[in-house]
Amino acid sequence: MKAFATNAIAPQGVLWDMDGVLIDSERLVRDAFIDVMANGGPVPDAPQRYLETIGLNRGGLIDWFSQFVNTSESAEYWIDQTYNGFLERAKTELELKPGVIAALDHVRALGLPQLVVTSTRTEAAQMKLSQLGVLDRFEGVLGGDQVSQGKPHPEPYLRGSDWLKLAPGEAVAVEDSANGVRSALAAGCQVLHVPDLIETDPSWHGQLSVLPSLVDFPSWFNSRREHA
Repeated sequence: MKAFATNAIAPQGVLWDMDGVLIDSERLVRDAFIDVMANGGPVPDAPQRYLETIGLNRGGLIDWFSQFVNTSESAEYWIDQTYNGFLERAKTELELKPGVIAALDHVRALGLPQLVVTSTRTEAAQMKLSQLGVLDRFEGVLGGDQVSQGKPHPEPYLRGSDWLKLAPGEAVAVEDSANGVRSALAAGCQVLHVPDLIETDPSWHGQLSVLPSLVDFPSWFNSRREHA
């Protein structure tokens, strides 16, 4: 457990990224992406290049694909092919990350609000969370289709903080991706990085806290509130 940032106030709410934080879905999307790119897709070195896409909403993905295809329609085709491959895997393989239930219940027991702030479209995010039985733990879901500028822009976390009626600095944003971390830091949130497919960047030292797993979240959160 590493606690880098120590000068924040006691958290009054939690803003949760979804894929790679609450749900062990990034591996499924990555595998679908790699499979699609190996069968006629335009992206070379798919396993490594996939990491660049983590945390992007649909608009961000279309922009990202523009380096490989000539039209937005082509970009959307490959995005949809990947998503369809993910859906097939998700029918039997989608799971919560370790420690999620205890972490969510801990925040709820403290009487603090929590919101999902995801780049996934709202309806699709609600379906995933409902499938795994945790949708009712949250005040709501702020999807990537509800913002004009997705992560790494600060808008998602500014909107999320406003939804919970908190100043950004009163909220902890829990993220796994570089795009998500940049979004939350730019918004002024307290940030907790829980690595999934992307390790903690040394350049973030002093700006955020790091946990290897949400299993450690309740004790970390208590300490954060006590020592802020």
